[in-house]
Amino acid sequence: MFLDNLKPFLVVLLLFSGSIPLSAQEKEKESISETGDKSATSQPIEKLKFDKKSADLSEEQCPKIREGSSTVAKIAGLKSAMSVRNLTFKYFDKPLFSLTDYDYQHMKALKTICDNSSEEIAGLIFDNLKEKVEEAKDTRNNTVDWIKKTSKQLKELPLGGSSVKVIHNAWKEMENRSQEMLLTDLHYMANLLDSLLKKHYKPANTRGAKFTSPFVPPSTDYKTQR
Repeated sequence: MFLDNLKPFLVVLLLFSGSIPLSAQEKEKESISETGDKSATSQPIEKLKFDKKSADLSEEQCPKIREGSSTVAKIAGLKSAMSVRNLTFKYFDKPLFSLTDYDYQHMKALKTICDNSSEEIAGLIFDNLKEKVEEAKDTRNNTVDWIKKTSKQLKELPLGGSSVKVIHNAWKEMENRSQEMLLTDLHYMANLLDSLLKKHYKPANTRGAKFTSPFVPPSTDYKTQR
């Protein structure tokens, strides 16, 4: 099927070559529905103000700040944008896309206690982390908007061969945008294009030719001539 040809585009990117294990990535739980849900990367409604006096800064909280800290430090130190795929990396018991302003302040306070880091260093790490995460969320949300708009346009195409080229072009753009979306987004769009291509190819096939996916390489099997 067409998805077999997507393997090069379904590989989860590492932040640095070999520096972040795949086990650190939490499986995406959110996908794009026909309504274009962006909840997977939307900031939670929570607006609690951080109060250092009432916050839990006990030793029991330290494992939450230490596990994955090297990865977070690398993300914070990136000179370029963070990969959208890393929004599902789990830190502080949450995927990055779910971290709130309260969480960032809480992590800053814990960093100084658990790792004896200065307030300046803690602030630098988590302020930069927040900036990278928010930028990646914006990038992904822009791609979700493209998916919504493109899906609507493609579903309204008239049946026939003239629409097949439009679907092909959408597939190429999906490939170009593949690193700007979550894997679940990519699966959703690929499945949609797959079904639409079959739908439009059938009425255009007036000669009864066997359907061959343009996204699957031709067979390399051959028979030895005698």
